[in-house]
Formats: sequence, structure tokens, C-alpha cells
Amino acid sequence: MSWVRALKDTARSGLEIERQRLEPLIAFRGAAGLALVIGTSLVLFGPEIAASSAFGAFQAAIATFQRSWRPRPVLALVSGVSLAVSTFVGYVSGAHVVLFLCLLGVWTFLAGLAWAAGPTGGIIAASNVAIMLVTITLPTSVADAAAHAGMIAIGGVVQAALIVLFPVRRWGAQRDALADALAAEADYARRLRHDPVAPFDPLPLMTA
Repeated sequence: MSWVRALKDTARSGLEIERQRLEPLIAFRGAAGLALVIGTSLVLFGPEIAASSAFGAFQAAIATFQRSWRPRPVLALVSGVSLAVSTFVGYVSGAHVVLFLCLLGVWTFLAGLAWAAGPTGGIIAASNVAIMLVTITLPTSVADAAAHAGMIAIGGVVQAALIVLFPVRRWGAQRDALADALAAEADYARRLRHDPVAPFDPLPLMTA
């Protein structure tokens, strides 16, 4: 495949709208976790820490919507903890411009590697870089930065706990992928009856 064709296929796949099953219960669960984290942080610690915790809970909820074979609680925890670490390290190094730029370069490079490993990790890592540029402006001291990082991590923990306590369609993505793979195999078998050299689409089987 030539570079031009590869770029065209990439652009086409990026602009294509995927028709997927709506998940209102999962969306409600994520919104409930976000509201719980923001409300608790606002009452106990004030608006600054509430803003940080909101970022943690929001990114954790977004991570659970990605297509991944890893358990959703794990995605929520990884998202919250990684953003917490990014926030604390970013604030500590923010006083030194050169050090912060080096950190930003390393974080961006790691985000690129995460994209190479898979879209789910890429989204989490890229969001860390973008949100870190906001969350590091909220603390006023190292101790305050640790508190912000802790609440960001708690936002991910809350989302993970809600997923465990209120599961919705356990292994739903895996079952859907397996059903699509079996349907593709059946369709290929039917077409072989009329065309011995019929092409086979390996994507559903690869996804499963």
C-alpha cells in the first residue's frame, strides 16, 4: 500500500461516523460519579480542588467509553492515577521553565507511544497532557498540589467503584465482537457457495 493511499484510508476512517449502540445507563453512571465527586469536593475543600477532582472523574468516565478489552474499572483507575501523577509532577517542575518543557516533551512522546499501543491508551495519555496544562495552575503550594493530585485520583476511584457496584452489560463489547465475527464467517460461507474465490473480510475476526 502506497503512502498516499494509506493517508487517504486513514483520513476516511477518521471522518467516518460509526453507528454504535447507545449506552444511556453508562452515561448516567458516569455523570452521577462526576456529580458526586464535584459536590463532595466543593463542600469539603472548595472550588479549586473541586475543579481538579472534576477533571479526574471526567477523564475516568471518558476512558470507560473507549473500546478496550481491559475491564472498565481498570481503565478508570489508570486514567485517574495517571492524571494525578501528571498534575503533581507538572506543578513541581512548573517553577523551572526548562525542566517543565522537558517534562512536557517527555509526556508528549509517551502519549505518542501510547497511541501506537492502542487508541484507548492514546486517548488517556493525550488527555493527560492537555488537562495537565490546566490542573497545574490550580494549586498554590507543593502540599496543595499533592491534595489536588489526591482528589484527581479519588475521582478515578469513584468512577471505578460505581462500575463495580452498578455494572451495565458486563462483557458487552466482547459479546458484540464475537457475534460480528460469527456473522462475518456465516456470510463468507454463504458467498463461497456461489463464488469460490469470494474475498474475506478479516476485520471482524481480528477484532474478536
